[in-house]
Amino acid sequence: MIDALITGKLIRDPALKTGPSGKPYCNFLLSVPTGDGEPVVVSGIAFADVAERIGRLGKGDALSVAGSLKPSQWTDKTTGETKHGLNVTVSAALSAYDVKKRRGSADGTESSRPPQAPPDYRGYSA
Repeated sequence: MIDALITGKLIRDPALKTGPSGKPYCNFLLSVPTGDGEPVVVSGIAFADVAERIGRLGKGDALSVAGSLKPSQWTDKTTGETKHGLNVTVSAALSAYDVKKRRGSADGTESSRPPQAPPDYRGYSA
């Protein structure tokens, strides 16, 4: 197993579904730039609350995921050539929406981060 942190753009809208256990899961495809022109396609699956957050995104949205990575290959149906990609089982995800939501706490809007007490500087000298 390879632990990975991957950032790319969604190729299509994520597919949010419910499994037999009644818990949500989400399949998605990311286009990840490699620096040499041809992006790599990363197929992903996420579960529970991470799946629900990814499922709210749409085609073209930027997404960063962390999780277990496996190489994959398939035959392109139109050209017949062998393609290579990666599969990731997501344990954590971050999108621009998540960042904006967290930053929103500074202007009084709701945040997913719990409130924290201000630091106690008593007893420190400058």
